[in-house]
Amino acid sequence: MATIYDVAKRAGVSIATVSAVINRSSFVSPGLTKRVNQAVIDLEYSINPIAHALQTRRTQTIGMLIPDVGAPDPFYGQVVRGAEDVLRREGYLLFLGHTYNDVQEQSRYLAAFRARLVDGVLLFQAPGEDKELDRLIESGKPMVFVGRIPEGIEADVVATDIKAGTCLAIDHLLRSGHTRIGMVLVSASMSVHANRLAGWHASLRKKRMAADEAYVVSGERSVEAGERAAIQLLSLPEPPTAIFTDNLVLTTGVLRALKDRGVDCPSQMELVSSDDAEFLDVFHPPVSTVVQPSYELGAEAAEQLLRRIRSPKLAAKKTILKPTLRVRM
Repeated sequence: MATIYDVAKRAGVSIATVSAVINRSSFVSPGLTKRVNQAVIDLEYSINPIAHALQTRRTQTIGMLIPDVGAPDPFYGQVVRGAEDVLRREGYLLFLGHTYNDVQEQSRYLAAFRARLVDGVLLFQAPGEDKELDRLIESGKPMVFVGRIPEGIEADVVATDIKAGTCLAIDHLLRSGHTRIGMVLVSASMSVHANRLAGWHASLRKKRMAADEAYVVSGERSVEAGERAAIQLLSLPEPPTAIFTDNLVLTTGVLRALKDRGVDCPSQMELVSSDDAEFLDVFHPPVSTVVQPSYELGAEAAEQLLRRIRSPKLAAKKTILKPTLRVRM
């Protein structure tokens, strides 16, 4: 196996010059750079990633944690794609893990990321106390909180305006004549859950309507949870005539419950869901959506993390992206 000494000898340069070319750590003339690169190719030389990481304290890797890909909702997949496209362009590899909103899984992955010397972390934070997260923050590890805004932490954040998106959905349903609007939410989504409720209250308050908490059902992020929530809402003395759901996973469960009970959508129950998917354009019944800029969310989070890696002393930055409403009839 070729060594850096072999490359230097083949190219007729010093070891320091080979190192400068490979690591792009200082200027080397185009002629010498070409000779070094050709020697690398001829000798099939490759850098020992462990030794290189110990020397430079950089691994060109990023750790990312999301709750769950969660078919049929493409939201998290699009976020990951946006982040990965940016990181790939800059020569980084992305390590991806799923926490399922479980803080112990989050802690397990963060410990693994720390042990593997990732250069930074993109995190959809799980609820609960996490000493491993505290340890990373205290160490100054570059990190961007994605989608969920942490409490009591001065940190880089990239998220969407959940309250504004919820208002878009509820305002649309109110304009359509609905006065009893149900909410099916994920309880473990932290700031997202709080802002969903804030948006619901704000829209009803504008119309001087009382907010009945019986119309809000929160649970896990699963089809089964969506189905149970819809059954609970349909069992109310005055069931809602419209439902807003947190994501397309819950929406699937709600639709299953409506079908099983013979409730026609949208004539008897109108649905609006957060998140969007192309298949909904040809799907029946029609489901209007609050479109979150998921790809842009991931891309901006990655860009922000790279800025933090390059400039650790920058002030913390919070970026909030705006959602839009897509009405399907």
